[in-house]
Amino acid sequence: MRNRITLSGLGVLLALGTGACQSNTTSNAEDAPVRSEAAASGPIGVGERVGDATLTSPDGREVQLASLYAEGPVVVTFFRGGWCPYCVRALTEWQGREDELREAGARLVAVSLETHSAAGESAEKSRASYIVLSDAELEAARAFRVLFTLDDATQRAYKGYGVDLASRNASGTWQLPIPGAFVIDTDGIVRWASANEDYTTRASPDDVIAAVRALR
Repeated sequence: MRNRITLSGLGVLLALGTGACQSNTTSNAEDAPVRSEAAASGPIGVGERVGDATLTSPDGREVQLASLYAEGPVVVTFFRGGWCPYCVRALTEWQGREDELREAGARLVAVSLETHSAAGESAEKSRASYIVLSDAELEAARAFRVLFTLDDATQRAYKGYGVDLASRNASGTWQLPIPGAFVIDTDGIVRWASANEDYTTRASPDDVIAAVRALR
C-alpha cells in the first residue's frame, strides 16, 4: 500500500539546511527471526527478507540486487534525487568512508527512482565512488516498502521549485522513496534499518558502519 505524504506533513524545504543529519528511527539485531515480506506496512524492518529487484546502472546495464548481496553484505541507501540538497549532502558524507565500510565487511549501494542517466548525474554531483543505481521499475522501493506518492498540493509546490519528478523519474510518476539506509546480509535479510519520512533526517555513516561491524 502506498503512503501519501502531505505538504504540511513534510514541510517542503529544498534549500540546503545546516542541521546535522542523524536518524532517530533505527533498529538493530544480529539474529532477528525472519518475518514475512507481507508483514505490517511501513519500511521493511530488521529480520525481514528483501528478495530481489532489477536496477539499472548509470551506463544502462541491468543489475540484480540479489547478485550484490550474494557477494557480501551491502548497505542499501535510498535517496530522492540529485535535485535534493539534503540527499546530495548525505551522499557526500560518504566521501572517504567507503574504505572504512569495506573494512567493516560491506559496500554501499545508493538507489533513486531517477532515470539511469539522472542517477549518474547525481553520482557525479556527490562525487560518489560507490555504486549508484536507478530503480526504474520501482521494484526495490516496493521491496523495501519505502515508496510513496506525492499529493497534488506537494506536486504543485515542487513544480514551483522547478522540480518535475514525472520527467526526472524513470517511471514517469510523482513518487519518491522514503530516505533510508538498510544493512542487508548475504541471505537478503535486513540486519539494521533506519528510515524517516522527514527527508532532512538521515542515518550517519558512523551509525551505518557500526551496524555493519556488529554483524561480525
